[in-house]
Amino acid sequence: MTPRHRAALVLAWLVATFLLVVCARSIEWTRAIELAATARPGWLAVSVVANAAILTAWAAFWRTLVPRGDGKASYARMFEVVSVASALMNTVPFGGGHASSVVLLARRAGTTHKSALSVMALDQLGEGIAKVLAFLLVALIVPLPAWMRASITTVSLAVGAWFVALMIASRWAAGLEVLKDARRSALAMCCVLAMKAAEVVGIVAVQHAFGIAVPFGGTLLVFAALVLATMLPVAPANLGTYEAAAFVAYRYLGLAPEQALGLAVVQHVCFLIPTAGLGYAFMSARTFSRSAMASQ
Repeated sequence: MTPRHRAALVLAWLVATFLLVVCARSIEWTRAIELAATARPGWLAVSVVANAAILTAWAAFWRTLVPRGDGKASYARMFEVVSVASALMNTVPFGGGHASSVVLLARRAGTTHKSALSVMALDQLGEGIAKVLAFLLVALIVPLPAWMRASITTVSLAVGAWFVALMIASRWAAGLEVLKDARRSALAMCCVLAMKAAEVVGIVAVQHAFGIAVPFGGTLLVFAALVLATMLPVAPANLGTYEAAAFVAYRYLGLAPEQALGLAVVQHVCFLIPTAGLGYAFMSARTFSRSAMASQ
């Protein structure tokens, strides 16, 4: 590694550290620790593990989306890429995390930049379809507030338009070939649905940690509210937005204010520990290992 590349790597790690510190300082840790102290730690651990499982399914999802013959990255390498991408998306202002993901796919997963852009476009499509399916399921089970119905309609129309646009583009763009492959498309959707299922399990685990019984339909309503509130990322880590959405959803379900707040705060912390922490750990390990090798 050249001195210039080594300096760039260290600079990237310093920026990531700064953003993670900003994110950590934005969390009301005193309040979160007080609330967590009243919860059952075993269920909180289950929530953290479930949220970490999002990354495992996400890595499989991206490997499925990479065009054939391009970027022959192992699953372990793609897991690293996804973990770092998740950390960046949870700390970098809107757009920055996704742009960084394109660079990560090209440099760490070995794809071309064109294929990396295709992966990101398909990632957004898969995410959008999974969210719309979740919205439809919620609408079938639970009466939705008027504001949520209007938002879901808007999101569904946007996802439909994006799907049509990519299907048309797939006639000329080789990177979108997965849309014309039924088996790979089905596998990709299974991966993205597994991501959403893991997130729901994480939510349920926090509810059990506080000994609060929420019907499955109510949990899906909370999930839908979080999806809508975090559709446009707000750095750092949607702090405040996430908690507000969860709080409003739990209050709509009839929970007391202190219960709704406790669930919202601890739930978000359990989500961020793996989705932001694992990527930072990968970046730190790579930075220090390269620095150690260079000093020898």
